[in-house]
Amino acid sequence: MATNPSELPSKVQETLAVSPQFRILLTGAGKSTLVSKIFNISKDDIDISHDRVGSADITREYTSDANPRFILHDSKGFESGSKNTWEIVESFIRDRCSTVRPLRERVHTIW
Repeated sequence: MATNPSELPSKVQETLAVSPQFRILLTGAGKSTLVSKIFNISKDDIDISHDRVGSADITREYTSDANPRFILHDSKGFESGSKNTWEIVESFIRDRCSTVRPLRERVHTIW
């Protein structure tokens, strides 16, 4: 027996009630300028480095009035010579993906 699709409950509304924002971890090299443009976050608010390893704080939350559903976390890039970057990112991911945390505090995607 086929179910009428209009009778199916929406998981979107249920999920948004629990986690109204989408948390994104940004990692790698060359992303800060792109993020500034896409999410309309001022370059003054993001550590944009040129020809050097950035000094991003992965625990800092970036939000934008233009895209209020997104929370961004920026990590240092994985450039040659960067120290402890992987350990910092791995620790953040493990902590922010833990099912002990509420859904709204977890990392939802990694870019």
